[in-house]
Amino acid sequence: NWDDHKESFGDRCVELLAQYAPNVPAAIEHRQVLSPLDLERTFGITGGNIMQGAMTPHQLYCFRPVAGWADHRTPVPGLFLCGAASHPGGGVMGACGANAATEILRR
Repeated sequence: NWDDHKESFGDRCVELLAQYAPNVPAAIEHRQVLSPLDLERTFGITGGNIMQGAMTPHQLYCFRPVAGWADHRTPVPGLFLCGAASHPGGGVMGACGANAATEILRR
């Protein structure tokens, strides 16, 4: 259960970082550990998956979010997609918005 174990998981993450950057624990002034369950509860991200879909070939490139909508356009005129569910996905911060803005500016 994430609610019971997220703080110990956060502790372990800090311990691992400290192996490479020993000053990290002393430099932390505030910490908030968000679990996948917290992300789902707070932001409505199913399963807490920031990628909003599997990062597998059938969910990437021209198939993200679905075939035909990979260029950030939708069937609704003037409605564009930008977010983790659009190309290139949630692991490339800001790229989804930049891609959508580029598509809008082409019009």
